[in-house]
Amino acid sequence: MWVRFNGCDRALIWQTDDSTQVTDEDTDAVLVLDGRIVTASTTEDLTTVAARHGLELEDSDGAVQVLDDVEELLELPASEAICAQVLDAWNLFADIARSVSATLDDTGEAWQQCYDKLFFGNNLPSVTPAGEEYRPCFTVEEQRLIRDVFIRGRAILATHL
Repeated sequence: MWVRFNGCDRALIWQTDDSTQVTDEDTDAVLVLDGRIVTASTTEDLTTVAARHGLELEDSDGAVQVLDDVEELLELPASEAICAQVLDAWNLFADIARSVSATLDDTGEAWQQCYDKLFFGNNLPSVTPAGEEYRPCFTVEEQRLIRDVFIRGRAILATHL
């Protein structure tokens, strides 16, 4: 997975369990060695790192997940694309935190409500009734909560690069 962090594009080796089997445990993670998140700056470097660790890479869609100031998107009118970008960043920060035995401290009813608004704002066909559309509106307090999650996520990432 390619990410933009502190203005630099880099690849992370990200494992996801997209199986249909539902469990309570999230196993999505990034590759960490000796407490450091493994990154690569080119596709060739990424292939070399994967081979060194006996990993088989799947082609990504080439999109870069922007992790810099993504919460500022919440100040724009909500759209499916914005909700998806913010939710994807939140989920990736959670995976990164879990990978290095850290936490985003994003539990509790208020954070869950923010997360749910983002999730439902994606208007997934399996969740949103036909002909309906959900456009969330975030209060100043909710924006602050989400911003705090991203500040912690970026601090965790920076510490372990």
